[in-house]
Amino acid sequence: MESLTAFPPELLAHILSFLSGKELATAAKVCKAFHEASKVDFVWQRCMNREFGVSCAASSLSPREIYTKLLHKYGFLLGTWQIEIKPYGGLVHVKFQNNKLLGLQYGAPHDPHVDWPMMVKELFQVMLDDEGNTIINCLQGPQGPHKGQIPLLNASTARFMSKCCCPDLHRHPQGREQEFLKWCQEEMGVSEEDIMFQHMQELLFMKFMIINQYQFCYVYKRLTMPPHLPEQLIAPGLFKGTYGSHGLEIVLLTYDRHYIHCKKITGDPNVPASELSVLVDTKKPLMLDEEQQVDPTELARVTEQADKEEEEMNGNSASNNQSQEGEACGSGHDVSQQHLPQSQPFAIPEGFRERGINYPKTCKMRFCGTGLIAGHGYTSPSRTPGHFVVFDDDNFGFLWLELRSLSVYSRVTEKMD
Repeated sequence: MESLTAFPPELLAHILSFLSGKELATAAKVCKAFHEASKVDFVWQRCMNREFGVSCAASSLSPREIYTKLLHKYGFLLGTWQIEIKPYGGLVHVKFQNNKLLGLQYGAPHDPHVDWPMMVKELFQVMLDDEGNTIINCLQGPQGPHKGQIPLLNASTARFMSKCCCPDLHRHPQGREQEFLKWCQEEMGVSEEDIMFQHMQELLFMKFMIINQYQFCYVYKRLTMPPHLPEQLIAPGLFKGTYGSHGLEIVLLTYDRHYIHCKKITGDPNVPASELSVLVDTKKPLMLDEEQQVDPTELARVTEQADKEEEEMNGNSASNNQSQEGEACGSGHDVSQQHLPQSQPFAIPEGFRERGINYPKTCKMRFCGTGLIAGHGYTSPSRTPGHFVVFDDDNFGFLWLELRSLSVYSRVTEKMD
């Protein structure tokens, strides 16, 4: 049998292109023919695409240098992350662009424009200079890129840290007051003086002070985006939602058998990030006419009746339910649109706050659920009854029955893959 080293260089490079980056580095040490073949650009382009889903642009650096000096060490940063700033959290996506890793923070739009695009801010970048040296820059603040660090917390790729080495460069040249006013403009779209409610001013000032205490040193934990299965009521993913005086916040909608979970990615001093904001029981669908919907007393009665019927059904068929639950565990998803009507009227009950939101007048489906409420500092948390209302695949609402208000959620459509 003919030796691999006797193959034409192009064929040998093609064979090596099926190896991983680690295997390529080992193969390059075998002999001169392997070493030369391992330096071919398309070998490393293919490796980058297979392992990280990216392709490098033309530059003075070779794909081999970009892989070995940048992606091999920092490629795990690619993807979507949650910032661990209690209680506020945050959403960050790291992408490969122009041969560098760019960390972008995605903030909810200004209240109450839940259907507006996300606000995007550059946080950090990891790149190579012309000599192939790694450079890490913090991109925050008014004075341009400056030195940063990404110290690895451990061998796991589930968490990482970004650190600014020059936090003083984030300060406004005209002092802290101007820095706060500029921050208010970015956060709310208005200056602090234009905010009429003192409570909202206090919340803004508190958030500004807490975030600044971190000195632009953040820890991130990885977010995994769940797949979309055809039978699901509404595709899982990230949504922007209205939360009263706290403004818009971001939640991640996922499924767990018969339940829909909406976990906070960003939070507030009452209910912080990472808590389960809304829990929906899809075994309890509701069909209500408009007259029932506008009467708060009738809504409460219907909800109590649904809860009572569910308890009775569980009590009368406990052994049956255990068997069905085992089957549901195996399937992982048991939430389906089957046998449910595809449209029904939707109306806001009398005396409920809608906060100027232009909500739809029809919905696809409606279910009983609960929402998490708590006092300031996440004191005395409890779950309160509500209705989960699916308007379409990109919009849903949650009617807080005891709080007498409606939260509207709109899908985050920015690509984070």
